Amino acid sequence: MTNTKIERKLAVILVADVVGYSKHMENDENATLEAYSECEKILEELLNIKQGSIFNTAGDSVLAEFNSAVNAVECAVEFQNKIKERNQSQDSFVKLEYRIGINMGDVVSREGNLLGDGVNIAARLEALSQPNGVCISKSIYDLVVPKTKMTFNDLGVQKVKQNEFHAYDILLDPSQKRDLGSSKHLFKIKPAYLAGVAVVILALGGGFLFFQKSLNKNKTSSTEFAYEIPSKPSLAVMPFKYLSEDQSEEYISLGLTQNITNALSRSSEIFIISYSSAKKAAETLPDPASISKALGVKYILTGSVQKMDKNLRVNVELVDVLKGNNVWVNQMDGTVDNLFMFQDQITDNIFENFQINLLSSVIGKSSSNFSSVDEMREVMRFREYFLKFSKEGYLNAKEIADQLYKNKDSGPANLAQGWLNFAELMMGMTEDRKATIDSGKKYAKVAHEIMNDGLSLVVGAWMDLFSGDAELARKKVAKAIEIDSSGDVLAGAGNIFLLTGDPEAAKNIFKKSMRLTPFHPAWYPNRLSEALIMLGEYEEAKTVLAALLDKESEESVSLRGKSRALVALSVIAGLQGDIKNGTEKIKELRLLNPNFDISSVKSYLGLMSDKEFLARYLNTAEKMGLPNGK
Repeated sequence: MTNTKIERKLAVILVADVVGYSKHMENDENATLEAYSECEKILEELLNIKQGSIFNTAGDSVLAEFNSAVNAVECAVEFQNKIKERNQSQDSFVKLEYRIGINMGDVVSREGNLLGDGVNIAARLEALSQPNGVCISKSIYDLVVPKTKMTFNDLGVQKVKQNEFHAYDILLDPSQKRDLGSSKHLFKIKPAYLAGVAVVILALGGGFLFFQKSLNKNKTSSTEFAYEIPSKPSLAVMPFKYLSEDQSEEYISLGLTQNITNALSRSSEIFIISYSSAKKAAETLPDPASISKALGVKYILTGSVQKMDKNLRVNVELVDVLKGNNVWVNQMDGTVDNLFMFQDQITDNIFENFQINLLSSVIGKSSSNFSSVDEMREVMRFREYFLKFSKEGYLNAKEIADQLYKNKDSGPANLAQGWLNFAELMMGMTEDRKATIDSGKKYAKVAHEIMNDGLSLVVGAWMDLFSGDAELARKKVAKAIEIDSSGDVLAGAGNIFLLTGDPEAAKNIFKKSMRLTPFHPAWYPNRLSEALIMLGEYEEAKTVLAALLDKESEESVSLRGKSRALVALSVIAGLQGDIKNGTEKIKELRLLNPNFDISSVKSYLGLMSDKEFLARYLNTAEKMGLPNGK
């Protein structure tokens, strides 16, 4: 009998694995192999510099050994950063992403390979890691914390298969911060459940009617959420309550809520629900847990405003609904003139709690674009009238806007004038179209120079579209969504991309906008369906439209919204050769809205730069029985 000596040692093990490698291979094998080879060279160069060596490979996985924990984490971080740079390059066709796990433990060396728990736990950490992330064990964490300036996120004790270990994320990006609780799958929702709930939400829009289990009001489970919780910090800002007797000044608390939401929306590192949907949720749902589940966010910000004479008190509370505890509570006392300062303090504290650095160049010295609380009040009144999109609403909005424009250096005042020009063009209320377009361009330009915001670029893009410059319009909205990722700006950008012939971009933007605005207006899914029709994705378009028309709350979908949806369904049927169904949809439309005709369709699709698609859409609708309206 031969006595074989087992060689044991303490080693630092790094495991790297490609995310979704099989899917990449199915899509394009040659390009994936080429991309993998490029990434492999990057890793080999870093291993040489950081004194690491590969001891095993398994398909798309790489296992490497280091003598130093610091070298291992530096190698992992630099590798992920270089992969990110590679993926951002236009020359990169297949963009591979990696997960990395690092552990230090006892291993057995056998014929050049390393085995044992030290390796197994590194593999479990890799599986626990996020795409583009690095997950390390406590043994690594304890060694590298004093010697590096990296940021870490404590994930607590995790159990994966038979291994239990304390894990930490290295935060390469603040959006990677997460809370896994006691399970790796805390934020995963079963696809079948998610799809079913998503359809219900699309169908109802104005009010969520999905099943809710009885729950502890102070704590909830992520499996009960209507949407999958984003990996980045996710938040809804509830309308601040106005606690003073004079309710005519409620605009102070509502304006504060909108301003905080807008400021937070300007960071791509936080997922923020639109003000309109947060307001609707607060009106229709009973408690923070229900609101959090319906909107699909982990955090809720609530607050109140009290005013006596010129004195002001603002109370604010940031709640982690999953954990059922307060993250941050504050009370601020001052005068009405301090309102915007309080607003900035609140947004700064939220970013600080989420470990997000928001450069002052992004939102300016103050997150408010208003010169005074009075101006904020008047802008809110303008918005209320303008969004009615009627002649009466326009006249009331114009009266307010003209008063605002007495301060010609005001960003909001110039933006309001630009929106008025937009309404005049859309509603046919101008005798000199070119002069109105030029006026709108001027106001949008000045507003953007003052505020560096996204909405003024959207207004400017509309003016470019009205004047026939589709390319410039696309450039402006592309810049707008870089500045501001709010639902309003995304929806505006989606309109421009659709009308200028980029339905793929429009589809993706409207889907994101609808996620940020769960209580979205009917024109969001209508525009999404039009993008899907342009792409030939008829079945998905029919699902979106059927959900829109199945809404149980009749007030949530306007007559125009229903009419558009029925026309779209008739066009799809016609394009698919289902003439009977297509004509039935138009008959249904004629009973619902006899005045809706081809000219009505041109009012929302007439600006399309893809004239071939527009002609096919209109001709199909007419063949299905929609009157020409001549």
